[in-house]
Amino acid sequence: MKYMGSKRAMLTNGLGKILKAETANSRCFADLFVGSGAVSWFIAQNTGCRVLAADLQLFAVSLAEAVISRDKTVNAGLVWKEWSREASEKNRRNHLFREAGEFDGIKWEKARRRSVTRAREICADSHRPITRAYGGHYFSPKQALVLDALRSALPTDRATRSVALAALISAASECAAAPGHTAQPFQPTSKGAQFLFEAWRRDVSSRVKAALERICPMYARAAGRAIVSDAETVAEKLKKGDVAFLDPPYSGVHYSRFYHVLETVARGTRSDIDGVGRYPPPIERPKSEFSMKSTSEDALDRLLSKLAARDVRTILTFPAEETSNGLSGLAVEKVAKEYFKSSKVVVNGRFSTLGGNLQNRKARIPAYEIILVLTPRS
Repeated sequence: MKYMGSKRAMLTNGLGKILKAETANSRCFADLFVGSGAVSWFIAQNTGCRVLAADLQLFAVSLAEAVISRDKTVNAGLVWKEWSREASEKNRRNHLFREAGEFDGIKWEKARRRSVTRAREICADSHRPITRAYGGHYFSPKQALVLDALRSALPTDRATRSVALAALISAASECAAAPGHTAQPFQPTSKGAQFLFEAWRRDVSSRVKAALERICPMYARAAGRAIVSDAETVAEKLKKGDVAFLDPPYSGVHYSRFYHVLETVARGTRSDIDGVGRYPPPIERPKSEFSMKSTSEDALDRLLSKLAARDVRTILTFPAEETSNGLSGLAVEKVAKEYFKSSKVVVNGRFSTLGGNLQNRKARIPAYEIILVLTPRS
């Protein structure tokens, strides 16, 4: 899925080897900014550590839980057969689904603005959370209705429900008509319409099924858990011998602005939305002190001091250059050395520019990232 600063590539570029070495004799691995879940999944599958994954956003926790909470595989075929059947039955009884299907047959490009207006009219009549909030914007009417039906038909068994929800979140990320993340959808302008309509043509069901088939065979060697929590609260529960992984935000904008669509999918509920981005109220958007210039360094200082006080070995990753929240690799390393013995590795990476515009700003740019291995002084 699309995620800002995902560690998936770094796991094959040095980070994975370091994580395995540092967790060799540990029982608990705490991923304190779980994000896309890539690191939690890696540790759960490749080591005997029980993973404790935490994040402020439910969608991130849901992604991690799909793998780290299970110690056996799930049959993707059986899950999809029952799940998709129930969702299809829900849409069969929904009169808007017929209208959405008819809308899909329109050649949208011939009247792009009228087509979008019509899509939004169809979705405005729905009481389903994803369709009403995002249909005609991030998703076509049919895409939105399929997402809603699948969300409401999630399996009740905990293990199958977790993998189904993760597959749904992944597919929603792949299908969202937005540049890179879900801060704002494409608009039906002369340049944006082609990207909007291309995204609206993506088959949600096939992408959910494919994601399910990817996730179901994965499982943890030792089942862990995932929770919605801030990093400091989790750090206070760790003990000597545990290992913590920190990949704190590097954006000066709260991450909840970029992932509110996925958060709605995870929650299955909708609030009043606002603006071109269809944002929920500010009170419902998690905020992190790590994403504010005025507090980011103090937040890091407090977190590292708590981990050091508990003799928790820590691996920390961060871009080498200064980022929009005011931190840099050098600043992070300076804070870390106040509390830990530190060793550093620098690796190549690629970072999101929050969408880019394909003209003077690319969606992803080459960059360097530091990996700090922090050992308690005691």
